[in-house]
Amino acid sequence: MTTIRAEEVRIPRHAREAVARHERVVVVNHERPAFVIMHPDDTTAGSAPARRGRPLREALRLLADAARPDPGFAEDMEAVLADAGPTPDDPWARS
Repeated sequence: MTTIRAEEVRIPRHAREAVARHERVVVVNHERPAFVIMHPDDTTAGSAPARRGRPLREALRLLADAARPDPGFAEDMEAVLADAGPTPDDPWARS
């Protein structure tokens, strides 16, 4: 865990008060959640924070190990579409 001194950041009073009431405070950046500030008593001791996603190297390995495209897939789809007939002008219209 990384620790910073309170003098190094400016946290608004209403956010400090919310944390004191054991409420989590979400810090947004470009309208997306970037950080969560929470009371230290509300953390589970010894648990590592959940990490979203996968490292790029692992994601690339998974893609490389995935099944290759079926060369006959396009032909199969064309056959299915031919059997189904023409598509309606408005696919969302009541049938």
